[in-house]
Amino acid sequence: MANFVITYDLNGPRPSHKEMDDHLKALVANRGRILETVWWVEYSGTAAQLRDQVKTILGKEDLLLVIEAKSAAWTKLLVDGGALVEAWRKAA
Repeated sequence: MANFVITYDLNGPRPSHKEMDDHLKALVANRGRILETVWWVEYSGTAAQLRDQVKTILGKEDLLLVIEAKSAAWTKLLVDGGALVEAWRKAA
């Protein structure tokens, strides 16, 4: 499994932030919200494959960025830092 960072801007009426949250939760088992519209996820495919899965809910006016992450540093996050550290350790 690789670690990815997903970030997006929802600029249209749909999806709502709740719908996007539910969509991400249905796509990947191990994930956490890092910042308001930034998620960390473990995913077995590529960044392009993950992008294609995530974008199925987005409108044409929405923005999306998927980054494969090899390491990270932070001060305070919305997700449990211990879970994030463990995911990076396993992926190394």
